[in-house]
Amino acid sequence: MNKFINKLLLLAGLLLAQASIAQIKVTGVVTDEQKSPLPSVSVVVKGTTHGVATDFDGNYSIEVPNNAVLEFSSIGYQTLTKKVTTVNGGVNHW
Repeated sequence: MNKFINKLLLLAGLLLAQASIAQIKVTGVVTDEQKSPLPSVSVVVKGTTHGVATDFDGNYSIEVPNNAVLEFSSIGYQTLTKKVTTVNGGVNHW
């Protein structure tokens, strides 16, 4: 019985620790110099494999921790990195 309670407490602790890691939803549109949308751009949290690709209209949406750094990359373009921060409850990554 004690082993069961210990495992239950460990599981509860892990769940609470996971819940305390705040995630921010970042959305945006990737465009080129002429403001045309860019499809299939990789948007990845730097140092991880967590990422998404922009849709046909250049839109993306990704959940990241506060102060994450996003890397935007596409064939034929220079990779761009932007830090994600919260400003007055909103998200700023420019």
